[in-house]
Amino acid sequence: MYACLYQPPPSVEAERALLRVAEAFSPRYECHGAHLITIDVSGLDRLLGPPRVIGEELRRACADRGLRAHVAVAPTWTAAAILAHARAGLTVVARGGEADALAPIGVGILETIATPGDRGPRSENDAASAAVAALKRWGLKTLGEFAALPADAVAARLGRASLAWQAMARGADVRPLVPTLEAERFDASLDLEWPIEELEPLSFVLTRLLEPLVVRLERRDRGAAVLHVVLRLVTREVDARRIELPSPIRDVRTLRTLALLDLESRPASAGIDRVGIVIDPTPGRVLQHTLFTRAHPTPEQLSTLVARLTALMGQDRIGAPVEVDSDRPGAFTTAPFATEHAEESNRGDRGDGREHFVSSLRRCRQPVPARVSVDVGGRPSRVTTDRRGFAGGSVLACAGPWRTSGEWWESERAGRAGGAGRAGRAGWDRDEWDVSLNDGAVYRIFCDRASDSWFIDAIVD
Repeated sequence: MYACLYQPPPSVEAERALLRVAEAFSPRYECHGAHLITIDVSGLDRLLGPPRVIGEELRRACADRGLRAHVAVAPTWTAAAILAHARAGLTVVARGGEADALAPIGVGILETIATPGDRGPRSENDAASAAVAALKRWGLKTLGEFAALPADAVAARLGRASLAWQAMARGADVRPLVPTLEAERFDASLDLEWPIEELEPLSFVLTRLLEPLVVRLERRDRGAAVLHVVLRLVTREVDARRIELPSPIRDVRTLRTLALLDLESRPASAGIDRVGIVIDPTPGRVLQHTLFTRAHPTPEQLSTLVARLTALMGQDRIGAPVEVDSDRPGAFTTAPFATEHAEESNRGDRGDGREHFVSSLRRCRQPVPARVSVDVGGRPSRVTTDRRGFAGGSVLACAGPWRTSGEWWESERAGRAGGAGRAGRAGWDRDEWDVSLNDGAVYRIFCDRASDSWFIDAIVD
C-alpha cells in the first residue's frame, strides 16, 4: 500500500513539514516537487492497523505541524497521487478498486501527474499538455473515458507515451517508487600529532584519507567533481583549497597527485597540524568505446598532466586557445582544458557524402619581417625575407588587399595616461594580402600602414 500527501499551495515550509511527516512513518518515500510526497506504508498495518487508520494517523501528523494536507491511501502510488491531487481530506481505496476510484476525475489532472511536480523535463510536460488537449477535442472528460479507449488506437494517434498516461488513468504504476535519499557527505579529516611542512609526509596522510572516500564513491557509483583540501596551520589559520576536476574521478593516486601539485604551486605559509578532505560527488562516467575511433588518454592522465604543467608554468599560462570577440588578426585567449572527449569526432565531411576541404592558416606568433616589391598598381610582385625556413620569390598570384584596423582607442588611452600601451594591445592598421610564390609557398602578408613595413603573418596550408 502507498500513501500520498499533497499540500496546496506548495512552499518551502510545507515541503519541510511533509518531509518530517514522511520520515516519521517510513524510510521509503519519494518527493515530487515541493508539495507532493508518496510514502510506502507496506507493513504498517501490523503496527497501526488497516489502511484507513494509517491515513488518519497521517492526517493527524500533518495537522500537528500546521498542514491541511490531502491524504490518499491506495494499492498503487500513482492512484494515491491522483486521488490526493483531486480530493481533499482522506481517501482510501481498496485493492482492485483503483480504476473505479479514478474514473470520475477529469483528464486535465494528467498534466500534473504525468511528470509530478518539477521533476520531469519540460518536453514531457509539453507532451502531456498536448495529449490532454487532444483528449478534450475528442470529447473525453474523465479518466474513466480515457481508460476505456483501445490502447492500440490511442498509441497510433498520440504516440507510445500515451500508453503510460492511459495506464495512469487506470491507476497502474508505470514505474516503481524511487525512494528519495539524503545527500551523502564524502568528507574525512585527521589531526596530526606533529606539524607537517614537507609534501612527502603529507602524501601519506592524503592517501589515508582518500582511500576510504574513494571506496564509498565506487559503492555509490559516484565520482569526484570537486576536491576540497582544508588545512589547519600551526598559526590557527585555515588554508582551504578548491580543485575543480574536469571529469568524475575516483582514483586515489590521481586525486592525491592533483592535491600535491596544487600544494607545490602554492605552498602553505606554515606547518600543517590538521588535514581535511571534502569531495563533491557527481554521477560516475560511463564510456562506450568503438572499434573505429582512436584511443584517447584517460581523463585522469590528462588531468594530472594539466596540473603538472600548471604547477610548472603558472595558472595564467596554461589553457586551450579560444576565439575572442575582436577583429584583431590572431587574437585569442585561453580557457581551461576539457579532458572529456566529444562523443562524435570530426571526420572532415558535411554528412551528405561530399568531402569538405578546409584551408588553415599557420600563424606566426611574431610576424616575420619581409621585403616586398610592389608594382605600379600597388600589388606585391616579389617577397623575400632573411628568416630561415621561409621561402622567397616572385609572386605568381595574389588576392587583396583587405584593410583592417581597430583598437586605436587603446593607443589614445595609453597616450593620455602618459605611458605606452600594453604589449600586444596597441591599435593596428594594415592591408593584408594572400600571395602565391613561384616556389609553391603561399603566404599571408600585410603592410603596416603606420610604419610602411611589410611582414609575413601566416603560412597558408
